[in-house]
Amino acid sequence: MMKFVATALTALAVLGGCSSSSQAPTAATPDAASTPQTPQQAANAPIPSLVTGSISLREPAAINEGAKLGVQLVDVAQQELVIAETSETVSGQPPYPFSLPVDPSKIDRTRVYVVNVLLTDGERRYVQALQAPVLTGGAGSSVNIVLNGEATPGETLKEAFNKLKAHIGGMKRIQDAFLDGDLSVAWDGFVEAGNKLRFMRVNTETGDGDTAVRSNVEYAFLNDKPMAILRKGAATTRVGWDENGVVILNEKSGGGTVSDEEAKAFYDNATQAFAMAQKKMPKKK
Repeated sequence: MMKFVATALTALAVLGGCSSSSQAPTAATPDAASTPQTPQQAANAPIPSLVTGSISLREPAAINEGAKLGVQLVDVAQQELVIAETSETVSGQPPYPFSLPVDPSKIDRTRVYVVNVLLTDGERRYVQALQAPVLTGGAGSSVNIVLNGEATPGETLKEAFNKLKAHIGGMKRIQDAFLDGDLSVAWDGFVEAGNKLRFMRVNTETGDGDTAVRSNVEYAFLNDKPMAILRKGAATTRVGWDENGVVILNEKSGGGTVSDEEAKAFYDNATQAFAMAQKKMPKKK
């Protein structure tokens, strides 16, 4: 009997030892480096001396040689005061990385700072749609910025020309036709409210029969000055000007352009067409 009790006690002792060594482990103490910062800790963290990131395009496009990429760090409330900036020439397919050194002594923790980016590729500008805050208010020191392409001045002018042409049906129409030797001219013009000539269509024919040379040109005007022309024929040509008479649209079907002399001739022709139409303009009441 004593032997049985001793054996049982020995077994209990062994089981007790096993139970003690197999207890569930306690939760690991979080690593201080991986613990999210509290707002107070973030507010007191050292200001980084470098802002980094990458720049991409919302609509993929290959950027041409010589394109300029500018990156600036500014106070969002005083963006004319640049705290740090960098500029470089880029080309090819984005994204483009950037690195912007910062003087921490120039950063006020109570203010908001953003990264502004401008990419200029010829006449095309790429700008960001969203602000990119950094450094303060819990923002980091690395950002990924997406740029949107803006319409070029020429594209904007072409769209304005097409919209104007689409609305000539609601304008007052004037017209005339005449012969001058072997030159035949027929035209009509469209006048909007305020007695302003905005659009003309001029058809000309020189010569007779199979040798006749025909031309069809549409003119748009803004503030009594040539705005754009569209000449139809074997090659379709578009030329347009800004308010100072500088060419901002120059296209020929097939990818060509007109020379400076041709562009000036188109401007002069538009001015002459405008003067011709003035003789038929409604009298102001």
